[in-house]
Amino acid sequence: MRICIVGGGSAGWMTASTLIKAYPNWDISLYESPNISTVGVGEATTQFFRQWLHFLELKDEQWMAACDATYKLSIRFHNFHKQGDTPWQYPFGLPRGFAPADAWFFNAKKNNWNNDKFAKDYYLGAACADANKIPENCIDFPLDKFTGFHLDAVKFANWLRDNYAVPRGVKHIQATVDKNILNEEYDLYFDCTGFKSLLNDSEWIDYSDYLPNNKAWATRKEYTVHKENELVPVVDCTALSSGWVWRIPTWSRVGTGYTFCDKFITPEAALHEFATHLKTDLEGFKLIDYKAGRKKQIWNGNVVSIGLSSGFIEPLESNGLLSVHSFLLYFVKTLGNRENVTQYMRDTFNNKCGNSFDTFASFVALHYALTQRDDSEYWRHVSNINYPKIGLLDKCQQLYMASTRELSELANEEPGLLSVISGHGWNPFDTVSMDDIEFHGGVPSHNLNIPDWDLDKLPSPYEYYKRTIYGT
Repeated sequence: MRICIVGGGSAGWMTASTLIKAYPNWDISLYESPNISTVGVGEATTQFFRQWLHFLELKDEQWMAACDATYKLSIRFHNFHKQGDTPWQYPFGLPRGFAPADAWFFNAKKNNWNNDKFAKDYYLGAACADANKIPENCIDFPLDKFTGFHLDAVKFANWLRDNYAVPRGVKHIQATVDKNILNEEYDLYFDCTGFKSLLNDSEWIDYSDYLPNNKAWATRKEYTVHKENELVPVVDCTALSSGWVWRIPTWSRVGTGYTFCDKFITPEAALHEFATHLKTDLEGFKLIDYKAGRKKQIWNGNVVSIGLSSGFIEPLESNGLLSVHSFLLYFVKTLGNRENVTQYMRDTFNNKCGNSFDTFASFVALHYALTQRDDSEYWRHVSNINYPKIGLLDKCQQLYMASTRELSELANEEPGLLSVISGHGWNPFDTVSMDDIEFHGGVPSHNLNIPDWDLDKLPSPYEYYKRTIYGT
């Protein structure tokens, strides 16, 4: 099969690497314009990036040092619920099963526990992120299964190009192309042209009614003299007046940006607010425009959109690279070893990718829907959006009205959902629930025994990297 990939960057070279691994006999060409720069600010992954690395048979020590990469254990949120709230986390890994969720929430209500306690009780990744530790040799958190990454996306794309895709036979053609390339004799085209979406003219499904952020200022900052303390294994997200700031610590510097909605603040005012937050001057910032939504047909005819050309939600929860590697693996699963593409295969792929986009959009929206902030026009707006009854937005509404038994069932289905809910300070055990429990005579355990994580002997990220990946 003859394949044409249009666009380089992380999406293009991840596509090339995936296809040449799955189909080593295909004729694959990647066209990359020397005159177009990549967005290059998506520098954090989820833990599911691990599955894609395993598919490519890539080990951490092969690529991390070349790409400025560090491990990511969790995502931490500041001021999303209220100004000055206790920061809370959405951690990676699996929750330990020391107690059912209904017993934990019952005790949280009884003992007035902080909103950050749930994640640290159930997830080693959250406890390590809070203590600035790497869970080295921990049975509860194998690094090769559960870590995400902070990385330089541009360096990673170049590494894949030079060390994986091209050496295995992908043809790298440096040329600027237009839509006329669709007239060439290729069997399939992969559109990796970013927000431009050069090749795919499918209908657009808009998310902006409930995900209003549409711009971001991005920059890179050097570590200060306190790098050992600043090099943390967590992405920090801090809410400001009209959006939020991300902070992603790679090995040599920090990637940071302010994503906001220009209906509530001008780009100029947002830049000043961001620079004030960083305590820096106004030099070296890049403005990025985007729109939340996706293509209706991500595989449209003989064009498959990968990366930003397929759609974008917003930077929260590191979903940019997630759609790249997930959709590539979906494509390989859909095509398998079949030689002829059918419409049923396209429909199967589109349904899976569309549902994935929509579900993750609902998950991102939940971070705003549960807020209690009303200190700016922006936060008053997101507090009063009529959020769609889809995905995890719907699951959360079910939890609000759940019995204690239903709470545990939903917790087993979506354990990460409880991290967001508890982080926002919600507890299902209100006066009505407590009266219902008393009426039915079913009281969760009062004697909840929460074992402490043993973190004292674990290294800090800086200590770990100096001894391993960046030892030389």
